[in-house]
Order: sequence, then C-alpha cells, then structure tokens
Amino acid sequence: MFVSGLYMVNADISKADQYKLFQIHKAAGVVMLWTLFVRVCVRIFTYAPELPIEFSKSDKKKAKAGHILLYIAVVVMPLSGWLMVSASPFGLPTFVFVDWIKWPHIPGVARNKMIETIANNIHWITASILGFLIIGHIGAVIWHRNKHGVNLLDRMWWSKTKR
Repeated sequence: MFVSGLYMVNADISKADQYKLFQIHKAAGVVMLWTLFVRVCVRIFTYAPELPIEFSKSDKKKAKAGHILLYIAVVVMPLSGWLMVSASPFGLPTFVFVDWIKWPHIPGVARNKMIETIANNIHWITASILGFLIIGHIGAVIWHRNKHGVNLLDRMWWSKTKR
C-alpha cells in the first residue's frame, strides 16, 4: 500500500491511470478496514498467547507497547484515508473492486480542503510510522530468535511445535 500510494501521487501517468490506481488503493484500504475489524473482534473475544518466559519485564513492556502502537497505526491509517477521500474537493466515489459496490463518504466533511489536508498529513505520517513499526516488529522477531532461541512466529500462528 505504501508503494502504491507513493506511485499513484508521484508517477508521471495519465489521469485515467491515476484514477484507476486511486480506486484500487482505496478499495484495498476498505478491505483492510474490514479485515482490521474482524481482527480486533477476534483479539477481544479470544486470548493472546503468553509471552515467552525468556522475555524480561522490559521486553514484555516493549512488546505490549509495540502491539498497541501497531493497532493504533492500522486503525488510524484507513480511517485517515477514508476521511481524506470524503473531504476531497473532487468528491470522487470509492468503488470496492466493482462499479456497483460504492463505499460511502463520511457525512459532513464533503469538499473541505482543510480537513482533507489534515487527513492527508495524518495518512502519510501514519504510513511512515507503520513502516517503522513493521520493520521493528520483524527485527524483534529476528533478535529474539537469535538471542533467546525463541521462535515468535510459532506463537503468532498458534503453532503446537516446541521451540
């Protein structure tokens, strides 16, 4: 999504191609929003596996903070995009992969340049933060695997295998 976002606003392409890319990007954002909703419901109504005993208190606090920040970022990301599209002076519809499934705009913000600009800034800043969080998350998995021999991927996928 980050790469497609950069490409669609910076590439020297026709307006028609840019419109198609925006529609694909927005549709993917809608799908991500729904997927996030399902994920949050699963997280609320099920348990999270305990962190490995090899983790120090500090590691556990960092893991919890990292997960909270990831959830915040993945909520803010699609919502800021939706707000940006809704406030856009162009008022273009968002079609979810087909021309007959139209995602609604947020009421009360239509054609508001100030809101669009703020949402745009939030969207780009959150994309950058999310990128760093993902890199940090992957780095933590590798670090814990190398330092403690803990395979966190097994924990993430509820694997029954032993470390």
